[in-house]
Amino acid sequence: MVDVLLIVIVIISLLLAFAIGANDETFASVIGVKRLSVRTAVLMGAVIAVIGGFLLSENVGKTLREDISPDLHMQDDPILISIYVAMAISLILASVFGLPISSTESLVGAIIGLSFAQGKKVVWGWSGMGKVLTTWLISPLIGFTISFLIMKLVNYILSKNVTSFRKHERANNLFGYLLLAMVVWTGLSRAGNDINNAIAPIVPLFEAGGYWYQRLPLVIGGLGLGAGLIIIGWRVLKTLGSEVVELTPESAFVTEGSTAIIVFTAVFIGIPVSGTMVLVSCFIGAGVGMKKPLNLKTLRMIALFVLLTPVIAGACAVGCYYAIKGLV
Repeated sequence: MVDVLLIVIVIISLLLAFAIGANDETFASVIGVKRLSVRTAVLMGAVIAVIGGFLLSENVGKTLREDISPDLHMQDDPILISIYVAMAISLILASVFGLPISSTESLVGAIIGLSFAQGKKVVWGWSGMGKVLTTWLISPLIGFTISFLIMKLVNYILSKNVTSFRKHERANNLFGYLLLAMVVWTGLSRAGNDINNAIAPIVPLFEAGGYWYQRLPLVIGGLGLGAGLIIIGWRVLKTLGSEVVELTPESAFVTEGSTAIIVFTAVFIGIPVSGTMVLVSCFIGAGVGMKKPLNLKTLRMIALFVLLTPVIAGACAVGCYYAIKGLV
């Protein structure tokens, strides 16, 4: 017999993955320096999203499902649907305006909101929200610092060795190729982090089957992520790639390299990090390091959405939950 409810939940998960992909800004730097067209970037990002989500997402998923609010039954239908609706609303609204926000913050905000509404225990210690909040606070600072210092080092090396226009062109080409390599690394790491924000609640529903059946959520999430990036994500890519700070091949390489190091480390040890905050902070660090002017208006809007995202998602999740309970 066909489980209609399971099909509906999987479709909702796919739509949420689509919303997350629509807000994926990983390839913004290569667009900013015109190394790839928007069309090529989103297609390449879609493929990387599927691969990264399949290979690197297990540890982060465990933290989101089990460590933050262990008493919240995320697989319960009203809770599951409420989480998905809340995340989709916040992500799609931000994407329409071309602003990058954190899907990780959306999910955690929804989980905490529902936990409070139901009187469930939230683990605030290091084993739960403690490490998540600490990572959210320090990862942008680390991103800024690493990208700033590397940018200064790169500038110093270039000033000592690039003494002609021809050498400058060669350096730009070299950094262009290195940038593409860093973007692939960042994309794989971001997918391993972000895909869990779409599929973490439904993973337990597939635990009874074999190896490939258990990994169906990863495939679903990767496909949704890629589709969202292709169809809507170009708006966010254009905003971050061209409206925060003027990029050069070397500063774009520094930005992506710094982001890749931080996000990959967090994914490897199983901490859900805000890839958006890390990438934006690395953009700023590289921009300051090369003494480029920053678009403070755009940065203020991004910062505002970052701060409000967990609150909005939590409120939407609670409202949706009680609306569903009222209808049942």
